[in-house]
Amino acid sequence: MVTFNVHGKEYKVVFGYGLLTKTDVLDKVQGITDGKERSLQKMISLLPELLLAGLQKKHKEEFGYESDSEKEAALDKVCDLLDDYEDEGTEENPKSGFDLYQLLDKELEKNGFLSGLLNAVAEAQSVEKNATKLPQDHKKKN
Repeated sequence: MVTFNVHGKEYKVVFGYGLLTKTDVLDKVQGITDGKERSLQKMISLLPELLLAGLQKKHKEEFGYESDSEKEAALDKVCDLLDDYEDEGTEENPKSGFDLYQLLDKELEKNGFLSGLLNAVAEAQSVEKNATKLPQDHKKKN
């Protein structure tokens, strides 16, 4: 669990199975982590979506949603929360969205099932990338 404070209130971020199975935030994280996603807009929008997903478990009364319009309103609240978080930063204790993203990303990696799944995907990609290609000369027509 990751915790952070804004305006004296502690927020707990937990990535529960329930929400992670109902959202595509993991695919978005993987796209950025793998370097497949190059759109700055998509990269910037990932933090509020990831944070919203993590806030569902412990702060559903404040950030919960049922419909797309409610999700947009919740995302707006999360963006305001991120702005406030960064505004509270000082030179001695800087607070940035990027630092918070790194904490959330590490939290995702610590998730037992997810960690195993990500490692299996990375290993499969590595094997595929490093696989020896067999000659296909025997398939050529003479």
